[in-house]
Amino acid sequence: MFMELARALTGKSFTTKFGQLHGYAQFVIKEEGQSAMIPFPDRSVDGVVYMDVDEESLARIDSYQGKRFLREEVSIEGEGGEWLEASAYCLKMPRKALLTNDEWDEDVFRGKYLKKALELCQI
Repeated sequence: MFMELARALTGKSFTTKFGQLHGYAQFVIKEEGQSAMIPFPDRSVDGVVYMDVDEESLARIDSYQGKRFLREEVSIEGEGGEWLEASAYCLKMPRKALLTNDEWDEDVFRGKYLKKALELCQI
């Protein structure tokens, strides 16, 4: 969701498109403020699709996401109604107990947790 985080992880900037991932919801990981997506019928997640991510950058992002998440291929509905093929990081279901019942909030993360996340991932 945050270009500055993608840049800190990869050292690169990417073209982005906004979109919506249907059939998923995004919750807060306990005591971290980080988000985690899980399959959730009748819900959707608004987000950012980074275009033309190279293999080296993808490997850095995979490493940052760690073993709790699985990179899945998904179809995102773009702003203009077009469909985009993308990768999304979803929490592995056996780790669902890590989640609170609170939906993740972009503004809360930006205000409370983004600075620390940026410090942890500087290349």
